Amino acid sequence: MYRAAFRALEPYLFRGPGEFDPSTRGVYSSASSLPLPSPSTVVGALATIYEYVDTKSIDWDRAYSMILKAKVRGPYLRVGPAVYVEDRVDGMFIQLSDIKKYSQFKKRLLSGEEDSEKKVWKICSVFVPKKIMMTGIGLMTRTEMRKIADEEKGLIYTTTLIDYLFDPKFTDVMIELDIISEKIEVGRYLVRLGGEGKGSLLEISKADEYICKIPEIANLLYVLSPILYETGSDFVEQLKSEMSDAGDMRICGKIGLLGAGYSNVRRKRKPIYQALLPGSVIFLEKNIEGRKIYEEGIGIGRELGFGSVIPVEGDEGWM
Repeated sequence: MYRAAFRALEPYLFRGPGEFDPSTRGVYSSASSLPLPSPSTVVGALATIYEYVDTKSIDWDRAYSMILKAKVRGPYLRVGPAVYVEDRVDGMFIQLSDIKKYSQFKKRLLSGEEDSEKKVWKICSVFVPKKIMMTGIGLMTRTEMRKIADEEKGLIYTTTLIDYLFDPKFTDVMIELDIISEKIEVGRYLVRLGGEGKGSLLEISKADEYICKIPEIANLLYVLSPILYETGSDFVEQLKSEMSDAGDMRICGKIGLLGAGYSNVRRKRKPIYQALLPGSVIFLEKNIEGRKIYEEGIGIGRELGFGSVIPVEGDEGWM
C-alpha cells in the first residue's frame, strides 16, 4: 500500500456546490471553500503527475480510475502528530482517535439519552481551521470562462478560503490519503490543489499500514468522505440494498445534494448526487468485515475516494 500527502503551503479554495458565475448569480458572485477537498479534487491533482490520457468519451469516475490504476481512501487531515477526520455535520474536524467516543455520543442523541444542545467539542478533541475572505475584481461571464484583472470590464467577486496554517504553531499540515495499489511510482511533486491556482507539495511514499486502525469486524461506520447515490430514489433504501449483509441499519447524520466537481476536459459540471456527508455515523445490525469495507468503500465513485468509511468495532447493542 502507499500514502499520498499534500502538504499545505497557503490558504485553499475547495469549491462547494453552487454556481460561481455572473450568468446565474448576477453582478456579485461568491464561492466558499469546503473544509477538505473532495475526493475528485485530490485524485485530479494526483492524475496530473501521470501522462495525458484522452478521457473525453469516458464517464468521470472511470476516467480517473483508468489514469491512476489504484483505489484511494480518505482524505484525512494531519496537523503535526495528530490526525483528524472531517465532521461536516457539525462543521469541524475531530481527532481520529475519538471516533468511537463521537459515535457513542451520536447514538445517545438518536435514542434521546443526550441533550441535543451539547456540543461535539466538549467530548472530542477538535480542530477548526480559519476562514479568510478575499475580494477581487475581474470575474467575467461564462462566455469568457476566465478571471482578469480589469476593473472596467470585470465584476466583483469574493471567495472564502480555508486556512490550516492560521496559527504559527501549525507548521506541518497535510491532507493524506491511503492508496491501494500493487505498484505506484513514489516521489515528490509540486501540484495545483483546488481553485485559484493554489499550490501544494505532494509526496507519494510506501506505507506499512493504513492511516486508521481497522478492526477485524465492525458494526458501525464513520463516514469519512461523501457516500454518493443517484438522485430520484430513496438514499437509505439504496444504501440498505448495497449493504444487505449488514442487516438493518440506523443513520445519524445529514444527507444533501453534492456535485462531483467540474470537468476541465469536457468544460462542464459532473453529475449531482445524493450524498451522506462526512461526520455521519451508520449503525449496523450485523457485523461486517472491517478491512473489506474500508478497501471497497460504498456507493458511486468509491475507487476515487468517495464513499470512504472508517469501520469501528462498537459495543453490543449498537442498534
